[in-house]
Amino acid sequence: MILPVREIKNSYSKKTSNKTIFCFAYQEDLDQAYAFYCSRYENISYKEFMQLGLFEFKKKLGSVPKTEPLYDIIKSRTINIASIKDKEERKYWRELRRINQIPQIFIPTKEVFDNLKGRLKETSQLGGK
Repeated sequence: MILPVREIKNSYSKKTSNKTIFCFAYQEDLDQAYAFYCSRYENISYKEFMQLGLFEFKKKLGSVPKTEPLYDIIKSRTINIASIKDKEERKYWRELRRINQIPQIFIPTKEVFDNLKGRLKETSQLGGK
């Protein structure tokens, strides 16, 4: 089974096309993906799982069956809620989208630079250059 796909409208033309969107929040979904991978393909260590190449990982992830919780997590991020006619089903997917949304983490530039300066000082105090 192929993962859910979101309809994308090209702003340069009036055509609507389906394109695959890789809606996977790496940190938040990693445990779920590891459990799926082990149960479906092979029982590998977490370290081996982390060393999978991106293309192999995406290929395996693309075959997630509808019965897996990971499927619903990804579907909740890509489903077009406005196209659902049933009020209860729309409410269900809206709530799942809220629960499973990919966190938007933005760190101010100043905070990044301050953190880097602090690390640089630590490194130079330990004998680094």
